[in-house]
Amino acid sequence: MAINISADTENEDRPAPGFDNRGSARPEVIGNGRSKVIPQATAPHMTLMTAMAAMCYLAVLAIGALLMTDTAVDNWTSQVASQVTVQISAADGVDVDGDAEKVAGILRATPGIADIDVVSPAAARKLLEPWLGEAGILDDLPIPRLINVSIDKSSPPDLELLRATLATEVPSATLDTHRRWQAELLSMADSLTWLAIAVLSLIATAAIVLVIYATRAAMEVNREVIEVLYLAGARDSFISREVLWRFCLTGLKAGLIGSMLGFCTFVILGLGTGRLSEPVKTFLYHPLDAGSANYAAFIVVPVVATVISLITARISISRVLKAMF
Repeated sequence: MAINISADTENEDRPAPGFDNRGSARPEVIGNGRSKVIPQATAPHMTLMTAMAAMCYLAVLAIGALLMTDTAVDNWTSQVASQVTVQISAADGVDVDGDAEKVAGILRATPGIADIDVVSPAAARKLLEPWLGEAGILDDLPIPRLINVSIDKSSPPDLELLRATLATEVPSATLDTHRRWQAELLSMADSLTWLAIAVLSLIATAAIVLVIYATRAAMEVNREVIEVLYLAGARDSFISREVLWRFCLTGLKAGLIGSMLGFCTFVILGLGTGRLSEPVKTFLYHPLDAGSANYAAFIVVPVVATVISLITARISISRVLKAMF
């Protein structure tokens, strides 16, 4: 019996696992050298991992869509800014061919004009065939003559003066500078940019709320463990560090998973553009180049996910510990 009392006394004097005789926390090293006071494979962590990965995937899609839109708009605006079109209406009593020669002469004599291309009637009909078909109706239509004009970007011409000159010397000719279309494209790009920013902000807000919920749930699930640690002399900093490490690692893993899924999505979309025509790929759908630096923007997603998990979990853990003790 004395032996048992002595053994019990010896056990009472022995410090709890993970703590020294001074009552300070010393994480118990298991396997990989990391503390496992808070288990990793818990329901809150798995839920956070899955939801964060999905939100990071959506964030990558939003960033990629924004980059694709900016590329397409740049292609459109560069084409619009470097070209203008002169249209000669085929009205009754108008010598279309003669007016086309007059306009071509005026354009060649105008400083800042790099090149002109007089579109033939056959080529003009080809432009209308996708909409009107190859029926004989095209032969009966007064198809205007078009002249594509390339502008020297280094020293562009005075378009208003050119417009006035054409109106005076060739009344059937009108100058289209495409400035209205360029303004609408830039306005659309600005709207899409703000929409992408709003979507990313909403995703970040949802991630913050999710981390707060998961942190409180993890602390509640491990409440008994935390209480035992407090009784053994653990401090708030030790418990906070153990829980914080788990959430930081969860945010990093979720960000990497979401970024990789998004990267694979855009690679697959890029491979599927081989069936699209060049105008569609150039102006409507311009996939991201697999070797482009645009993909570097995707690296921001796991970094932001980790920072959100770190900061939000730290604040939530401090508040939960204050409420517990």
